[in-house]
Amino acid sequence: MPRNYTILGQQNPAANILTTLYGVPAGNSAVISSINIANLDANVAAFSIAANLSGSATTNTNHLAFRVAIPGNDSIALSLGITLNASSQLSVNANSSTLSFSAFGTEIY
Repeated sequence: MPRNYTILGQQNPAANILTTLYGVPAGNSAVISSINIANLDANVAAFSIAANLSGSATTNTNHLAFRVAIPGNDSIALSLGITLNASSQLSVNANSSTLSFSAFGTEIY
């Protein structure tokens, strides 16, 4: 099966808005190898990350991280190895618009 190693998604979401960081294309699967979160401000902020199956709403059971604090002007690198099937999605949320998210991994066709 062909693979594409790539930046899967990058977002700087508005505060308190659940935002799709990456959606797996139909007919593909993906492995999220890492997620980096950068706080672009001097104030502490918090983030959440969720992964859910195609067509399902994000609920408490989907959270990989929930309201994790990140110090001002700092970043967090998460090494994960999350597998997602076709049309699944990885979503992020933050209590501030000063957080930037990047997901890296592999799409499998």
